[in-house]
Amino acid sequence: MTVHESVTAPPDRPARHRLDRGHFAALAAGDGDPDTISELLSAERSWRLVQLRAVLDAVATDPEAVGPLPPVAAAWELLVAAQRRAADEVDRLILHPQVGTWAGYVLRRLRGGTVTADGPLWVDLGYLHALAVVAAVRAGVGFTMRVPVRDGFVALPTLGGASLPSPTRWAHADVVGADGAATVRVADRVVRFDSGGTGTEGWLALPTIRAEAHGATLAVTLDFLDPYRNLRTPTPPDLDTVAQLDRWRALLTEAWQLLMRVCPDRAAPIARGLTSVVPQRAAERYRTMSASAGDAFGSMIMSEPEDAPELAVTLVHEFQHIKLGGLLHLTPLLWGEPAQRLYAPWRDDPRPLGGLLQGVYAFVGITDFWRSYRLVATGPAAALAHFEFARWRRQVRATLRMMCELPELNDVGRRLVAGLLATADAWQDEDVPADLLAAARTAVADHRARWRLHHRRPDRSVVVELARAWHAGRRPAVAAGEPVVVTDGSARRLDTQAVLQMWRITDPDGFAQLCKDPSAVGVTVSGATAADLALAAGDVAGAHAGYLAELAAGDGSPGAWAGLGLTTAVLVPGRAAEALRDRPELVRAVHREVADPAADPLAVADWVGALPAVG
Repeated sequence: MTVHESVTAPPDRPARHRLDRGHFAALAAGDGDPDTISELLSAERSWRLVQLRAVLDAVATDPEAVGPLPPVAAAWELLVAAQRRAADEVDRLILHPQVGTWAGYVLRRLRGGTVTADGPLWVDLGYLHALAVVAAVRAGVGFTMRVPVRDGFVALPTLGGASLPSPTRWAHADVVGADGAATVRVADRVVRFDSGGTGTEGWLALPTIRAEAHGATLAVTLDFLDPYRNLRTPTPPDLDTVAQLDRWRALLTEAWQLLMRVCPDRAAPIARGLTSVVPQRAAERYRTMSASAGDAFGSMIMSEPEDAPELAVTLVHEFQHIKLGGLLHLTPLLWGEPAQRLYAPWRDDPRPLGGLLQGVYAFVGITDFWRSYRLVATGPAAALAHFEFARWRRQVRATLRMMCELPELNDVGRRLVAGLLATADAWQDEDVPADLLAAARTAVADHRARWRLHHRRPDRSVVVELARAWHAGRRPAVAAGEPVVVTDGSARRLDTQAVLQMWRITDPDGFAQLCKDPSAVGVTVSGATAADLALAAGDVAGAHAGYLAELAAGDGSPGAWAGLGLTTAVLVPGRAAEALRDRPELVRAVHREVADPAADPLAVADWVGALPAVG
């Protein structure tokens, strides 16, 4: 490699960072303005420099690690040359979210961590060389550099990439540049490109989508090319996205306009800190897939949304994660993890405290969006917003109250949770139409019961003793204690009742179609049964009979037991319903241990309900 400038010093050293008290208070309330994001971005720049330094140090003693590429020091030297000429451009490049994802991934690989790697190490390390090329092109520095070719594609972060098919999956290309333009060559195939992202045949530019509303601009790249865009493992370009660009452009524009109209205070920081959206194929209706990661500040992955409100709430959701990830790069929030994993109302699986904190922070933002949107929406959209606001304000507050009692939170974490709880408490008395409030409470209770049935395990000796007492017709001599949490890997789609309610609320015609063939509802709504559909439709008696029939047929599924609890609470309120609500896993375990096909599940539930209360 040759660099056409003299270089003797690395980029600026990382600075020390201290978050302003006012900005922390805003973050602790679930908020934060553009200045807050600017502080987090400043710290993130230092974090990235530390990551880059760590990569250099990790390979310094292994010159063979880069294979056919120049030494990593040569790529670093070119980055330095570019920074000397165009520091702001290089800073923006260093803050590119996929740079953080790549650095975290390659460091885990170098240190023997858990990664999914299907190529030689030098191909991953070569992302640094590609970064240096982009920096040099943007800065107008002359250079010669070799970069990796992965699956016939040369990725050049923030610009795009060149399609240069080669006979092997892993190859290398030579790039020569000067005055803001360059050529990339593999054998006799050449692609030209420039700092503006335009190029000759074979070049794919990374599209930028700009949305304007009320004087504010959201500008994000729609990244379907970068190999490190999917947070965990390198991924080939998704060229199918090209055909969807117009739809994504329209949806992002509509979602941005909606955010600026409904909750401008949440929109403004998103404009400051969001730089990359990674599109995915559409997910099942009302079950949006989205993700972000602490290493990738400024980027979010999301499935193609149904409409602008779905995209708007996803933007709020993932940017909450991004903000908290930035805060976590400044300070820890925990002393450690509890002995048992915890209930997260938005997940199917038990979560560690760190993951639960991320989730509840995101759902404070989500709840606030629905709270604001319900005031301007009309028709089914307004009904959905009321339902979602009622559902999540209840779940968020319950989660935060539980977290306040955990000794594993450190002082900063405790202050954060207290601030979030104050925000959630302020929502609880706001009016929601009675029918939608009832639907939300049903969805909340259903998810909680299904989760307990999947993941809580009563003490085996207690269950055996209770079954013996049942057969002997006597009161048990043992008290049922708190069940332990044991992750059930089969837990899926615990939000079934919520999804069915959303179908009913927003799409009456589509819901009517589901009701025409109840036995096939699971094809459209994964995990749903005919009894679940009847409950969502308001046929409580029919749902009750359906759940009893499922249990009589030997299907002791968590969904059937949870549904039985919900319908019993309406039809026969009392001890059985309370037991099925508060400790359904114990009712089911005793019913199984009794091993009597004639044993009435409700009679067992009533009997268990006479036991002393447990948590």
